[in-house]
Amino acid sequence: MQSKGKKTGQFLKKNLWLMFLLATGALVLCIHIYIALFIPPSKERIWKEIAINEGMSFKAIAGVLEKEGVIRYRSHFEIMGRIAGITRKIRMGYYGLNTNMSMWEVLDVLRNGKIIEYQVVVPEGYNMYQIGWTLSNTPLISNPNDFINLVKKKEYVHSLGIQADTLEGYLFPDTYYLPKGIKLEDIPKRMVQRYKAVFVDSYRSRAKELGFSEHQIVTLASIIEKEAKVPSERKLIAAVYLNRLKKGMKLQADPTAVYGTKAWVTNVTKEDLKRRSPYNTYLRKGLPPGPIANPSSGSILAALYPENVDYLFFVAQGDGSHYFSTEFKEHEKAIGRYKKNRKAKKNLAVKAGE
Repeated sequence: MQSKGKKTGQFLKKNLWLMFLLATGALVLCIHIYIALFIPPSKERIWKEIAINEGMSFKAIAGVLEKEGVIRYRSHFEIMGRIAGITRKIRMGYYGLNTNMSMWEVLDVLRNGKIIEYQVVVPEGYNMYQIGWTLSNTPLISNPNDFINLVKKKEYVHSLGIQADTLEGYLFPDTYYLPKGIKLEDIPKRMVQRYKAVFVDSYRSRAKELGFSEHQIVTLASIIEKEAKVPSERKLIAAVYLNRLKKGMKLQADPTAVYGTKAWVTNVTKEDLKRRSPYNTYLRKGLPPGPIANPSSGSILAALYPENVDYLFFVAQGDGSHYFSTEFKEHEKAIGRYKKNRKAKKNLAVKAGE
């Protein structure tokens, strides 16, 4: 036993330097891996926008990140990417990174596809002109006409499966998160895809029951959207217009008189009502040739399932709501009350200003 212990001691003495080197190497390796994974390449926070394009290899991505100073070691990054299983799952787009992020944080951003996106809110009832101007207030497009001209191109419209002259009515109102660098053609495409997810086959069947095409329902829904300030009145307004259509009466919808001439309308004038336009329902019977705005699902449903009432007229009451009536005489009285109340409010405002 003593001989065995003596031999072990001699072995340790002879190999002590080797064991020290191995231990030191292991420690250095651990420190190196720790620095590579968790210590940022720079203390200074420098913002970097890294573009990852379609078909870009993970090796190429690592090279760009190293060149931009976002990571220290490309080889380490490639190895960790393989271990994390993200080498073929990286979402294309622009990534916002900085030089004081650790390699682990950079990998996490890429793994979760956290690309630079812009929030674009398309309110219910916006027309394509308003959407174009909204987009031009973001870095996505600089000229609203680029968007407007695109959605007016019949070839492009038909390529998205919409049988109409423009995409008006099919740019569904919603909140969109659009990535930096998105192609112009892909912006309306996303809005149309959202529309298609809403206008399902059962809606088409219902439109057919009513004797309308999908395009006609969307057109009617767009007018309802522009007229209804109170959501609960949508079905009543739909009933009024459908009743007027059945009787061969003109719709006489104010918003149709200004479509295509004013992007933002605060007041429709008497001159507007006389303007010659294929959309002006004060001069032409029936529905306009197409939508005048992009309706919400609520207005589409109102067009498909109107209230069962005999109303033929409605007039604003000054608070966003409307007064509905069946007879023209009753409607005239309602108009008189509205004018009287508006005049009284104006007089009060003048007195308050004095």
